[in-house]
Amino acid sequence: MFKRALLVDFCHEPALMCQISGMIFSPEPVLCLLCARPDQVERALKAHFHVAIISILQPDGKELNLVIIILPDNNGPLYGDLKRICETDIGLVSQCCLAKHVFRMSKQYLADVALKINVKVGIWMHVICSLF
Repeated sequence: MFKRALLVDFCHEPALMCQISGMIFSPEPVLCLLCARPDQVERALKAHFHVAIISILQPDGKELNLVIIILPDNNGPLYGDLKRICETDIGLVSQCCLAKHVFRMSKQYLADVALKINVKVGIWMHVICSLF
């Protein structure tokens, strides 16, 4: 329960840092936190994204520009799989963060993430925060 609350808080922190850096950035995630096992990532992400477009985004006239993904570690093929799913299959820019950095979040780390987001997405975005 504590970890989940910390992850929800983390979803707000990059948004605030982006705003401080001069970007227009929605401070609240458009979609709720999604958790999935590594072997279920593709199915979960595609299903969640599809439902989000139909039930949340299109009715409100919103777009989803970025997904923030919190990875358990940097071993294995999960990072590459997520990049392929998000950026090729779905057409959505992604920013991956390692859980170890999220749980001991620093201003420097948040500034680095904000810089990467700015380079990838630019000025206007809505965000979903996910955990895999």
